[in-house]
Amino acid sequence: MKNTHTSRFMKSNTKVILYHGSNQAVYQPRINKNVFTTDFGNGFYVTANRRQAEKWAKRKARYSGQPTLNRYVFDADQPDLKILVYQADIDWIKFVIQNRMNNIKDNSDIVIGPTADGKLFSVVNCWKHGNLDLDEALLKLKPSVYSEQYCFKTERALKDLTLIDKELVR
Repeated sequence: MKNTHTSRFMKSNTKVILYHGSNQAVYQPRINKNVFTTDFGNGFYVTANRRQAEKWAKRKARYSGQPTLNRYVFDADQPDLKILVYQADIDWIKFVIQNRMNNIKDNSDIVIGPTADGKLFSVVNCWKHGNLDLDEALLKLKPSVYSEQYCFKTERALKDLTLIDKELVR
């Protein structure tokens, strides 16, 4: 179930290590506003799972650059940030489908939730044409296989995300 919440992720005096896989070092994270069909809409995407970020880096570097793992620390003591946390459920699949169809505007600072798998386009197509209901779509996406992703959607959220180091992925 979707909720605005601070308890699990945002604890007082908590620093969270997050990773961003890219084809280059990302010293100053920016909100990518021209990318469509992302799970949580425009934003800067990171994960707490190093291996997942390494996979993202390798995928991005297929066409140019070098696979680079950027490691950040986030000051999670931010009670004023609006944070949406999704579990792998119907609310999550609705939110992802709406974002993938570029059909949603939300005012959250950070969205946290499962990563949809590569089958999403075909699942959305089947759902749009009435060949799947939302429960069936959720089962086909297998969100539990992937780690959580964090989407920083505002400059206010990004200001406390600091690059610690970067390394090339082998």
